[in-house]
Amino acid sequence: MRYLGLGPLQVRGGDEWESLGPAKWRVLLAVLLCHANQPVSADRLLDEIWGTSPPQSARKVLQGYVSRLRRTLRDECGEILVTQRLGYQAQGYRLVVGEGDFDVHEFERLAEEGRGQLDHAPEAAVAAFGAALELWRGAPFEDVPPAQVVDAEKARLRERRVQVQEAKVKAELGLGRHEAVLPELEGLAAEHPLRESLQALYMTALYRAGRQADALAVFRRLRAALIDELGVEPVPSVQRLYQRILKGEADLPPRPRPVGSPGRDERGVRQLPPASTTFTGRRGEIATIRALVAERDEHAVPIVAIDGPGGVGKSAVAVHAGHELADRFPDGQLYVDLRGASGEGTAPLDPNEALGRFLRALGMEESALPVGTEERSALFRSLTARRRLLVVLDNAASAGQVSPLLPAGAGCAVLVTSRTALTALDGAAHLHMTVLPTAEAVELLERLVGRRRAQGDAAAEIAELCGRLPLALRIAGARLAARPRWSLRDLADRLGDTRGRLDELSIGDLAVRTVFELGYSGFRSGGRPGDREAARAFRLLGVVPGPDVGLWTAAALLGMPAAAAEDALERLVDANLLESPAPARYAMHDLVRLFARERAEEEEPEAGRAAALERVLAGQLLTARRAVAILDPKRRWPELPVSGDPLPLRNAAEAVSWLRTELPNLIAMAFQALGGPDTTARRGVWLAQTLQWFMFRRGYAQELLAIDELAVQTARRLGDARLEAETLDHLAGAYWLHQRHGDMRAALEAAIAVCRRIGYREGEQRSLCNLADALTELRHYDEAIAVQERQLALADEMGDREALLIGLGNLGRSRRGLGLLQEALEAFEKSLDHASEIGELHHYGFALYEMGVTYLALGKYREARAHTDRALPIWKSLEANFIWRGRAWSALVPWCVRFSSERVHPAAPAT
Repeated sequence: MRYLGLGPLQVRGGDEWESLGPAKWRVLLAVLLCHANQPVSADRLLDEIWGTSPPQSARKVLQGYVSRLRRTLRDECGEILVTQRLGYQAQGYRLVVGEGDFDVHEFERLAEEGRGQLDHAPEAAVAAFGAALELWRGAPFEDVPPAQVVDAEKARLRERRVQVQEAKVKAELGLGRHEAVLPELEGLAAEHPLRESLQALYMTALYRAGRQADALAVFRRLRAALIDELGVEPVPSVQRLYQRILKGEADLPPRPRPVGSPGRDERGVRQLPPASTTFTGRRGEIATIRALVAERDEHAVPIVAIDGPGGVGKSAVAVHAGHELADRFPDGQLYVDLRGASGEGTAPLDPNEALGRFLRALGMEESALPVGTEERSALFRSLTARRRLLVVLDNAASAGQVSPLLPAGAGCAVLVTSRTALTALDGAAHLHMTVLPTAEAVELLERLVGRRRAQGDAAAEIAELCGRLPLALRIAGARLAARPRWSLRDLADRLGDTRGRLDELSIGDLAVRTVFELGYSGFRSGGRPGDREAARAFRLLGVVPGPDVGLWTAAALLGMPAAAAEDALERLVDANLLESPAPARYAMHDLVRLFARERAEEEEPEAGRAAALERVLAGQLLTARRAVAILDPKRRWPELPVSGDPLPLRNAAEAVSWLRTELPNLIAMAFQALGGPDTTARRGVWLAQTLQWFMFRRGYAQELLAIDELAVQTARRLGDARLEAETLDHLAGAYWLHQRHGDMRAALEAAIAVCRRIGYREGEQRSLCNLADALTELRHYDEAIAVQERQLALADEMGDREALLIGLGNLGRSRRGLGLLQEALEAFEKSLDHASEIGELHHYGFALYEMGVTYLALGKYREARAHTDRALPIWKSLEANFIWRGRAWSALVPWCVRFSSERVHPAAPAT
């Protein structure tokens, strides 16, 4: 199977290339290709395809898009292999792309091949670069609509193409082909008028071709454009090239030094550590730093303060950016590690000592150095006032430590890294760093262990198990390098054990756990007001299941008012031990959570941990019960023997918003509680039952099946027959979503048997109703009618109007299945009457829809259309509309359009 992305997106599913149809299909394939051989979650795909406002039916539509893509794949690889090429696993959909099957990968391979041959085989390098560029057919992913990950990949590929074009031209200049490359360089220079490295190559080629005046004119145009658009002069290397061309120097070097590498000005100090040979990604961060440094004020020094959690790669980014910026600062680069996060027993570097190092580096004799910090700072500012220096202050503890080390010259710039956001640093622009994107995390691992060794699923799995944290990935890479007999699968399996994961992520003196300990110990041993509370909050957050917590949940966990909880959490956010993705919401990195759980298990009493979790569980259970009661007010919810403070939801909008936001956390809590001691497990069952209504109507099929199966096991372990019957009935609903009707029937028959044994009539009639529905789906219509008659009799005895209308609807479907169309209409009409009398909108719409289908079977197309038109507005108005609205349009409307003598053309439903 072949894929083309360097131009319009195309797929070859046989002997010919074909383009995909609708725009959203192209987005789906493009996103999967951008994450080739890596799982992409359904939620991520929904965000990429529809943005922040996916339709209610988005998950179903996504499945349809995937099926269409699989059909294309099937043409090439056959029925059996198709799910291996595009499969679904726990983490999401994964498109398997083999070596040489994707032109983007082939482009990168050829570019790397050319780069590796530049020094020893320039002719081969030119050939490899040329082959890479010949793969391009236009703009990357040219016909793919905007999507976040695809747009980022488009930008990356555009930049990579120019880099390869530059490298090819540079190699050809080294071979003396200055005349041959002039046409290509002329076009590139015109396309990228501010790209100084390209303009320098163009100047060199023109000069060598005997066109000195034209070469000088290129510089003048470049300088005017830079001053006009960016307010900066050309970098020193380009200015020096201009001077040499102006003087007509015959020894102009045949291969100009790449822009962005360190200069050789012997007057300047060069203190930057060497750039990492395995530095990967971070293109966005580097570009931001370069832009912020370029935004010069004639009276102010640009300061970029980089913050982020430990191990995220702040120092590496600052050093890498420093090397790229070096040519802008001909007087050199100063660097110092301020030891702001160096562990207990190691104090942060005194600014006085740091200033002494800087002053000596700038030529001051030891005997001439002032003693006091203020005097040294003043002297440092004087010495830098007329210089162009880059100052890198790594690992800062506070703004107070940094302030004395700031230079005075507007031609200088400062990069600062710190665990905490230095908000008190006057005039600083702030850049917050997070973990690597999945593709860059895998790329880093490939660079550490070799691309050939890193092939397969295990590389992506290790990247995720490392939380895409660069430090963790480097440790994983070092362990693999030290153990050549280990496969990546061996390490992935070891990292899969959450209890031992932090132990695995250590080698020598380097350990992820140590990095987290540095941040945590500042609170645990701190003497500032609120430090101890923040440390306790950090520990307890490690034992709460779910991807994030809201402030209300955190307050319940800590047993304190929301304001006090917020203060503790915000302290952790400031220290980058916690993230705040939205106001009043907090999340932990996976590895930080494991460390926090370790601290909780060692430092928090077991009874205290259990009490904290019970407060959260009680609050979640009561609030969830309140939310679904608001959304389904006619349902009779039994009182729960649970005390707590539920969130005061006031209306349906707030209820839906809370359930949507908290559902992943509620599901995670239910799973954890179901495995707990009896009291906790019973509450876990109640929470699962409460969530059933919302999850069923929102289409959470996989999660619902897993939680319902565990709830049944838990009810049986508790020896609670009524609870067992109810959970079996709910499990049947989950089976229905999966179209597992045989399993649904078995679960319902088991529930009915339990209900009869204990005399639970309400549960029996509900399960009878659901069983009749299952039998109808299985087309066992005679059996279904027999069950429906028992259910209707029981519902009538109990006076349950809602059960009657549901049973009548099921009876109508069974009669229609037997061809008794008039009798079916009678049942549906009675169901409609009951629904109207008690105001049950969902089943009112259901009855209208079923009547429409029945009229269609009778050949009465106008009546079919009329009933469907009445049903659709009802389902649109309900939050739970995903099942029947989709059925109405997929099953009914095409037939109406085809057979109606009046050629009915209904408007498409809003999704």
